[in-house]
Amino acid sequence: MQELSDNKTQATNVYSSSSLFMRQGQSQGLEHINTLAKMLISLVASVITIIFSSPEGLLCLFAFSFAYALFLPQLKILFFAYIFAVIMFMIAMFFSYLLSLIIPIPFDSAGIAVPFLRMLVMLNVVLPLAFSTRIQNILTTLKSLRLPFCIYLPAAVMIRFIPTFLYDIKQVAETLRIRGYSMTVGETMRHPITMIRLLFTPLLFRSLRTSEDLGIAGELKGINANTVMSKYKTEAWNMRDTGLMLFTLFIVALACYIEIFFGSTVTGGHR
Repeated sequence: MQELSDNKTQATNVYSSSSLFMRQGQSQGLEHINTLAKMLISLVASVITIIFSSPEGLLCLFAFSFAYALFLPQLKILFFAYIFAVIMFMIAMFFSYLLSLIIPIPFDSAGIAVPFLRMLVMLNVVLPLAFSTRIQNILTTLKSLRLPFCIYLPAAVMIRFIPTFLYDIKQVAETLRIRGYSMTVGETMRHPITMIRLLFTPLLFRSLRTSEDLGIAGELKGINANTVMSKYKTEAWNMRDTGLMLFTLFIVALACYIEIFFGSTVTGGHR
């Protein structure tokens, strides 16, 4: 009983602290956009990025999705996410170039860029959804779409996990600073094994515990397959949401035009 009580307390604390972290990142522009509109933008972006295979079409989507992501007030989160993506891209370019020297295959930088452009487009649309939407609105919107319980609850938990995971990173980094460890890039490059042991290992176990705590928090809120959920705040679809969706369709049409008539199709393993 004591362990169950501790788990419930931990789940409540995780939910409260991550909610505060998310509220600090809410934008006055994005939080007034209907949750369904932001979900539809994410859905359209995920489908289009899978269909597109040329850097030109993906660059068009990336440009407008980046402008959409700039409405995040905490641009530091977006900045660090882009740094991580650039590092991954440079590593992929380096090893692809080495393989092209060993194996007689052409070095295709455009083909390498395609999956990273897809990732950045999704990053630009998912972060605003995660940091500008209340979990209650996400759950209510997903359930209003008549989705099965086994789909809408894990989807809500995954979206909710993003700000919670960033909060865990902040907590682990502060703990290491208190213990006297330097978290600079130079120190990480000089002692990579130590940084992996001190930073990534705690994050792994905290992530596993956080996923469990989020599930317990959902149960404490009375969420199950047979629950009739009451809306915390009624979200009305207004002209702003209609205009945003029409603009999204225009951008998709423009990107399709560029993809068809100006795109250099990338084939092979990067498609």
